[in-house]
Amino acid sequence: MLTLSALLFENGLPDLPALLVEPHRNPGGIWRIKFSYEASEPLSMSAVQASTMASALHAIGEAELADEIDGALKSAIRYSSM
Repeated sequence: MLTLSALLFENGLPDLPALLVEPHRNPGGIWRIKFSYEASEPLSMSAVQASTMASALHAIGEAELADEIDGALKSAIRYSSM
């Protein structure tokens, strides 16, 4: 079974609590999901990667983080349609 630490590592994220998970638009105009941390620089990933990671988080019982990512994805979709 995949652990939270392994899943975060696979997706290029540190094993630290994310203070904020939010949509953001990169300079090219593409909506991504940004993870902000207290002790390090923010990191981002594509919406597709974030969606896949959220599904995996749900599968391993990490519903809180998965729900935060799902919420950010919904906002990114809404913003991109404006």
